[in-house]
Amino acid sequence: MTRTESPALAFVTLGCPKNTVDSEHMLGLLVRDGFRTVGDVEAADVAVVNTCAFLGSAVRESRDAIARVAELKRTGRLRGLVVTGCLAQRAGQGLLDDFPEVDAVLGTGQWNEVVTAARHALASHGEGEARFARTEAPGGALDPDAPRAISTPRHLAYLKISEGCDHACTFCIIPQLRGAQKSRTIEDLVAEAGRLAKLGVRELNLIGQDTTGYGVDLPGKPELADLLLALDGVEGLDWIRVHYTYPRLWSDRLIETWANARRIVPYVDMPLQHISRDMLRRMARAMTAEQTRALVRRIKAGIPGVTFRTNFIVGFPGETEDEFRELEEYLEEERFDHVVVFAYEREAESPAAAMTPRVPVATRRSRRARLLARQQRISHAKLARRIGEKVRVLIDAPAGRGQWAGRTAGAAYEVDGGVVVEGDDLAPGQLIEARITGAGAYDLFARVEPRSKDPLAIVA
Repeated sequence: MTRTESPALAFVTLGCPKNTVDSEHMLGLLVRDGFRTVGDVEAADVAVVNTCAFLGSAVRESRDAIARVAELKRTGRLRGLVVTGCLAQRAGQGLLDDFPEVDAVLGTGQWNEVVTAARHALASHGEGEARFARTEAPGGALDPDAPRAISTPRHLAYLKISEGCDHACTFCIIPQLRGAQKSRTIEDLVAEAGRLAKLGVRELNLIGQDTTGYGVDLPGKPELADLLLALDGVEGLDWIRVHYTYPRLWSDRLIETWANARRIVPYVDMPLQHISRDMLRRMARAMTAEQTRALVRRIKAGIPGVTFRTNFIVGFPGETEDEFRELEEYLEEERFDHVVVFAYEREAESPAAAMTPRVPVATRRSRRARLLARQQRISHAKLARRIGEKVRVLIDAPAGRGQWAGRTAGAAYEVDGGVVVEGDDLAPGQLIEARITGAGAYDLFARVEPRSKDPLAIVA
């Protein structure tokens, strides 16, 4: 194949939306260099597997994905294979040792070398010393001038406002994989948000390892509240949603800004991880149980109609049955809208790996199942009380004849329950008014209502 030909490229992206944005930037670089994209890896000349390694289960999923693509390389259906992302950063040279078919490994900070790696893979066919691993300083795609090929539905997009994390939670290895907090400037972010709005994006999702840590590394130390005020003025956007906020860095000013903004949806995504005093201390969450409870109350009181999403970890080293029951009781007390529960996974590189006593795996899994069952009952009861309510729904995709998959402002794309809407002549990206007719454990059912006269009205 000569340089003037267009090699076919396939991407496999695993993990979180932050990885999705990295893939979009790598894809933009490759397309600009002359690669053409295909949806089927078997039809590609070169494949890029962008991996996750946050937990052991994510590592296993990433390695399985590499193995599947490597088999295509081994049998001659693929010419080049590049592995990027968090597992690449974590394992480095080990991936070349474990998978002879892999041509190049790029860590999180080397995402912008993907064109060189892909061209090298095509030219060398992975022979001998030509294979290489680059895993220098960790990072991620933050370059405002880098091209980007949006992979989400055209009416929504992610905006990565920062990369890395300065916290030292004992269960987490993200700082090792992504580095310290690095923020983009408000000017750059507002400019990109404006470009996305002109392309038809109606919902903008702000992401980062720690979004409330935004700006601590920038001159003048702007805060997330400053960024939200600036983005709230971007015309063309209907909803702006913020993900991955860290509890300790919330402020009364941020709550007030959130409540008064026109486009910032009343949706808070804040992993709490636990509520027991000793668990929070052992996890190094930098907040006491009393402070955590008070913050949740302040947010609920300060942001009218707020939807609250959180994460918990059960089975962390030293967790007693009494501490787990305290978490169960807290779930009943606060009745969160969306809850994700992780059974603790021991990561060898984390401080928690050496902590004892360890909770048996069976107990961890049992506690996770118990907490999820409790949350399922809470969610169903809360949603059932909404039957008859009129809500604004953003349509995402068709869901069958006469039905559409959509979401209220209180649900994030792909991670929360949605709304199945009955209606004709709808299309992805429409913001419509609907009447709730039914409820499941996590999803709502609705019928189209006449359009609201206020196109920016938001009901969670």
